[in-house]
Amino acid sequence: MTKKNLIKYQGLSTLEVLKEAKNYNKWIANQIETQISSPALEIGAGTGNLTSHLIGTKPFYVTDKDLGLVNDLKKRFANEKKVIVKLLDITKKPNKELTDFFSTVFAINVLEHIEDDEQALKNIRKLLKKNGKLVLLVPAKKIAYTKLDKELGHFRRYEKDELIHKLTNTGYAIELIYFFNIIGLFSWYIRDKVKRKNINMKPYHIRIFDSIVPLLKIIESRLKIPAGISLIVVARKLQYGRR
Repeated sequence: MTKKNLIKYQGLSTLEVLKEAKNYNKWIANQIETQISSPALEIGAGTGNLTSHLIGTKPFYVTDKDLGLVNDLKKRFANEKKVIVKLLDITKKPNKELTDFFSTVFAINVLEHIEDDEQALKNIRKLLKKNGKLVLLVPAKKIAYTKLDKELGHFRRYEKDELIHKLTNTGYAIELIYFFNIIGLFSWYIRDKVKRKNINMKPYHIRIFDSIVPLLKIIESRLKIPAGISLIVVARKLQYGRR
């Protein structure tokens, strides 16, 4: 039985291509690493492309709901003593031993895969300690929802006001929210209009984009961009918010 037979996640081929986006993965990690304190939990780690940039010296739990991916993550991080790999489906009520346990929960390109995202946010809230932080990166701008989004199993792309509403409605206070990677947004949208067939990303697409990431990092560190391919948000658990 092959690896792809064992892993059910439909976006596996895209994750494997994105493995080569070392500059981009590091750029994302740079955006969130200062917000992470242990014990921390990553939801939907996939193949661990981002995880490898974040583990450092912080003990944290790495999870996915796909058993095949979890088994691969266990092999990948077998020598990392501070990394605990677990099977976790955030659409379901969390186990008692993880309730009120984590200082930080983070999820990168995960929430859009969940049909009832507000229930998932409520479940995440139960995992957080008092004043614990939730850090999210999600696809942004509904106008950019493409065939590739659908192929990847995305239920939606988010507008800023929509994400703020969903978080405040489920018991969080927004501390920080901003758009990320404006060039990626344009290329994602334009590519969809040009490509009628074979919409999946290829390694050479990633190599081209990854080569300009250092310049994009400089530009976006100095300018407040009005839109981007993603939204990054940091939200704190409200102690007396809705559970």
